[in-house]
Amino acid sequence: MAKSMKSRAATWIRQRVEDSYIQSEQDSLKKHYLRFKLVGFCDEPEIHLVAKDDGLEWGYTVFFLDGSVPVPKKVQLHALSWTELNAIPEEEKVDKIHEEMMKAINLKKKEYRKCQYCENKMHQDEFYDKKTCKKCAKKHHGIYSGN
Repeated sequence: MAKSMKSRAATWIRQRVEDSYIQSEQDSLKKHYLRFKLVGFCDEPEIHLVAKDDGLEWGYTVFFLDGSVPVPKKVQLHALSWTELNAIPEEEKVDKIHEEMMKAINLKKKEYRKCQYCENKMHQDEFYDKKTCKKCAKKHHGIYSGN
């Protein structure tokens, strides 16, 4: 049986705490992007967690076309300052980081929909309308969406 996203995220966070010390302002690897893949989505989006000088940041990368060249841009979903994190008792820090991770994951998941025909989970930009992806709109309704 597949693990839930919440369970996978909890395991991933515990491993990052052990490997990268993300809960510690002094010991964390700064500006080292840790990536968590959201399984079950067509384009397999990733949430990044990075320890920065001012705290932890959650976000993802989007690509914009500059002419015909894809240019990456980081989008910040959430941040937690070292001051806020240091105010939490040590035994509760991992739970707080996990809670914030789930907020970021849920924000990203809101950008996705499940097609009524093919049942794939795709980014909302891939949809013709609220229920039908562009590919299925063409296949089932003869609608050409320009892509």
